[in-house]
Amino acid sequence: MKAIIIDRPGGPAQLQLREKPDLQPSPGLLTIDVAYAGVGYFEVLLSRGEFESVFPMPLTPGLEVSGYVRAIGEGVEGFYVGQPVASMTLHDLNGFASMANVRPELTVPLDQLGADLDLATAAASIVNLTTAYLAVKDVYRMRRGDSILVHAAAGGLGSFLGQVARRLGAGRILGTVGSAGKLNQAAAFGYDEVFLRTDFVERTLKATGQQGVDAVFDPVGGSMRKQSLEVLRPLGQLVVVGNASGEEDIPHSFNQIWFSNRQLAGFTLGGYSDSNPVETGKAAREALGMLARKELHAEIQGVYPLEQAAAALTLLEEKNTVGKLVLQVSS
Repeated sequence: MKAIIIDRPGGPAQLQLREKPDLQPSPGLLTIDVAYAGVGYFEVLLSRGEFESVFPMPLTPGLEVSGYVRAIGEGVEGFYVGQPVASMTLHDLNGFASMANVRPELTVPLDQLGADLDLATAAASIVNLTTAYLAVKDVYRMRRGDSILVHAAAGGLGSFLGQVARRLGAGRILGTVGSAGKLNQAAAFGYDEVFLRTDFVERTLKATGQQGVDAVFDPVGGSMRKQSLEVLRPLGQLVVVGNASGEEDIPHSFNQIWFSNRQLAGFTLGGYSDSNPVETGKAAREALGMLARKELHAEIQGVYPLEQAAAALTLLEEKNTVGKLVLQVSS
């Protein structure tokens, strides 16, 4: 089997394509022939060694894949050889490879969604879409008519957060982007208004008649954390869903949170799925079903062969993408 290997930190340039022994079926797992693998900013961070304490090198990156069931491990039910599936490889990685062993609880049979969903879109979407669905529905607990603000509205996660919120009943949906070139692109994801993060506090308050929003979803981190609290209404919630900026954590006074009647919440799909795999898999099926029925739109900016994985990660590192990138592992 072919696999991308990272031996040492150093960024996308450290990715190497190598041959490895084929995987063998393992009890409790599915083995799939990978057709596509989603590419996200997390892989950039992995290549820099920022999670080496959790994922020691050498490693094969890749959090999400799609393909066909190759073999079924002992004790696994509900799947058949040759079945098209999408899966989240959040705990074991290994998505940038021609074969992967995946957890059945985190695997969605694509032929059971009730509508067609192609393999490339499934691989590009399953992690970010499931994250967006759970963050909006179960973490924030969206109420009909709520107003929200999403940072990085043109990114892989941001492109879904606004759409999912709309489907679940949100009223006014605002977004921010890091560069002027992404303003129109983010607006295509259904945002009522999109503006630059450099002046988002003033723009958000103006757009809401100085009232602020009910929730802010922040995958960026850094100074966005503290500034986002300024645009929340009383009882509004800041939902932290990432730290793409890579900036150091910014301390904040919990007494100030208390006095201002604002709320904080955090969500990471990796940790949640580890302790709640069945609930995560159910959310993934529901979310991908919405995508298959064309209730949501997935933006794929580019499809690259596996051997060009480093080039794809470099684009992400330069923050020069909209939506998602995908690796085509096999035809």
